[in-house]
Amino acid sequence: MTAKEPLRVALVGCGAITQARHIPSLLKIRGVELVATCDKDEELAKRVAERCHSNKYYADLSQMLNREQLDVIDISTPPNTHATLAIEAMDAGCHVLVEKPMALSVKEADEMVSASKRNQVKLCVVHSNLFDPMAMRAKSIISQGGIGDLTGMDIVFSIAKDTDWLANKDHWYRKLPGGAFGELLPHPIYMAMAFLGHLEPVAVYATKLGSYDWVAADELRVIMESENGIATVTSSCNAPRDMFALVFFGTKMNLLIEIRGSVLLTYPRTSLSRPRLEDFRLAFQQASNGVRRSLTWISGRYYSSHHTLIGRFAESIQNGTEPPVTGEQGKEVIRVCEKITAQIDSKGMI
Repeated sequence: MTAKEPLRVALVGCGAITQARHIPSLLKIRGVELVATCDKDEELAKRVAERCHSNKYYADLSQMLNREQLDVIDISTPPNTHATLAIEAMDAGCHVLVEKPMALSVKEADEMVSASKRNQVKLCVVHSNLFDPMAMRAKSIISQGGIGDLTGMDIVFSIAKDTDWLANKDHWYRKLPGGAFGELLPHPIYMAMAFLGHLEPVAVYATKLGSYDWVAADELRVIMESENGIATVTSSCNAPRDMFALVFFGTKMNLLIEIRGSVLLTYPRTSLSRPRLEDFRLAFQQASNGVRRSLTWISGRYYSSHHTLIGRFAESIQNGTEPPVTGEQGKEVIRVCEKITAQIDSKGMI
């Protein structure tokens, strides 16, 4: 393959996230060609292939790898299958993009990283919210010293109680370590790591407040520490709507982002004698967020976080550089998640 040849990509797993995020992103990225689909539901694979303007679809990964000349395998299957599928694809000489969580355990993640090194192919994990516009703006502000020294983070990651997969008692999330939180936790963990570095959970509390009999725990609170500060995670499966908010505490000011609503607000040191001025400043920031978001959509310059991550992964393959999220980074997230989900499953505290 030369640098000018398009990367030939095949999808493995044709469910909701593939159709909502991966396909729209891949169809917009230059230098990428979607050539085949694979799903154990062959009719689904066929329908998705047609959407991708392809007539190549499979129900078996091994068969697809034997018949097609592929550069990249994009895996969006249930997490319990990630390691097996990714290793098979890498052993066949393909680069791999895999949805989070990359694996169920550190042992599986280790095996995936080893396969990547053994076959000299790239492994990238979809920690998509790292590439959300609000998260990237926050990273830029903090790295330039805009809030002073970062001392900690509070993260709220909640989903609506009527979310389709949560309300489905037969969904695969029930088999994950930590149940629903096995699916949710990677997001706040990788965000905290991106800003604070190495993390260790020091307190975990999980309980059940909701009405779904098949959900063992639906409320979670976690405290983690690093050399650079403290992070807390509040995660709920009983919310009226999805929410992903991060508050960064600095020595000069605090910063809040809300990823679902594309909001970024700063809270500098203020004077109690001028509260209305602070009210005006916050209102102006909120209005500016709305205008910026609207102009981005109208101009057609909006790209999802998946689009940015997948595009950068394609560039890393073509240019021989490091993936935007490495297998080692994905494994570190699994390490922390594994410690937390063990406590959730035991309904204990540390």
